[in-house]
Amino acid sequence: MNNFTSILEGRNLKIQIGNTVILDVPEIRIQAGEFLSVIGHNGAGKTTLLKMLCCLMKKPKEGEILFKDRTIGSECSLMEYRRKVTMVFQEPLLFDTTVYNNVASGLKFHGIEHSDINAIVMENLERFGISHLKGRSAWTLSSGEARKTSLARALALKPEILFLDEPFASLDPLAKDILYSDLERVLPKSGLTVVFATHDYGDVLRLSHRVAVMENGKIIQIEDPDTVLKHPANSFVSSFYRLNRT
Repeated sequence: MNNFTSILEGRNLKIQIGNTVILDVPEIRIQAGEFLSVIGHNGAGKTTLLKMLCCLMKKPKEGEILFKDRTIGSECSLMEYRRKVTMVFQEPLLFDTTVYNNVASGLKFHGIEHSDINAIVMENLERFGISHLKGRSAWTLSSGEARKTSLARALALKPEILFLDEPFASLDPLAKDILYSDLERVLPKSGLTVVFATHDYGDVLRLSHRVAVMENGKIIQIEDPDTVLKHPANSFVSSFYRLNRT
């Protein structure tokens, strides 16, 4: 993975409520085509960082976000940026309609021609092996099926950056293994830049180019997984890995 262009950058990102600092990230740069995993315990600031980078939160108390070297909100409009990124939440947030209509909904909102929608929807349902569920109500799906539907909906939009917030959380071991295999098969071929939040180090080892370890709203270390494992920046990073191994 060489010669990537920086596609997204956060500078001096800070969120503070009263005297409590929720997020404090002086700098984070994400390479085009990279799979970056953000790991840490629950409450470490992972989801907050993803929402901030995806511009789904209020403007940070300090700092700025740049997309392809253009500051979002001035040189790059928020609407333009949001058409280039999508976020899949821990809870799938599916509509009370069919699986097909859930995947098609974003395409309609983005103004995709009606004649093109069917092919795009079916292509993405097939990617995740759920085309046979197209007529099912999304609210009757298993947790694993719902996550796949949410991912199919996200990829159908052809974003440049995909944010994944704990996609394996609460899944049983079999459903997790199946979804992991799907992501391992689909994402490298997509050319997407992926930012992935998880509390489980085991989730990131095969997929990630780099790992950002967070504690108390701060990034403690950001390097390739092998370096983080062999040369942890401090005792917290080392203990976090050991806890995930037990």
